[in-house]
Amino acid sequence: MKKVLLIFMFPFISICQQQTDTVIACDLITDFERAKEFTLKYLNTMPEKYYSFKPTPEILSFREEALHLGLGNYRYAAMIAGGYDASNQKEIYNRENLQSKIQVIEWVSKSYDVMIDQIKNENDLDAMTYYYRWNCSKRCLARKGFEHQSHHRGKFAIYLRLVGSTPPPEQLIFKDGERVPKDISVEDWKATKEFKTYKPFVDN
Repeated sequence: MKKVLLIFMFPFISICQQQTDTVIACDLITDFERAKEFTLKYLNTMPEKYYSFKPTPEILSFREEALHLGLGNYRYAAMIAGGYDASNQKEIYNRENLQSKIQVIEWVSKSYDVMIDQIKNENDLDAMTYYYRWNCSKRCLARKGFEHQSHHRGKFAIYLRLVGSTPPPEQLIFKDGERVPKDISVEDWKATKEFKTYKPFVDN
């Protein structure tokens, strides 16, 4: 049987087992494809009448948050390509063709496609370029872009709760249709060296 390495996010431990061929995919393309699915679930869950909703007057509306997320994808993809997207954010918010729910969803969806295609087409993700005025690898830029979209998608849950909608369930490991059974039982996991030697980071 093959030996595989599974990376668990909480807690941060690695477990090698010989009981399965399943492996959790953890690469840029798979992560962005999964992130796209997750983000679109949030955008579809919010009723259109609340796309203009603002929890407080000072912050972006739900629609503007979604457009900001998408603009980030476009900008990071442009920087990975060796350029820069100097689009005016306020102008994008005011575009007539980006006011409805379906228009926003299509625009954000395309932004993920642009990012994914850019990563696929790069010959050397370790090549150096610029993150604004900082020197950075293209791989680092992709990860910064992933962090950016995760940050803004995380805000969506609060917007949804405040209008009485239930956020979609977490999708932090598998893409749609790929959720598989755990590789080992709880008992076998607790019997591993890694579990026995793990010390909690948070005091009881």
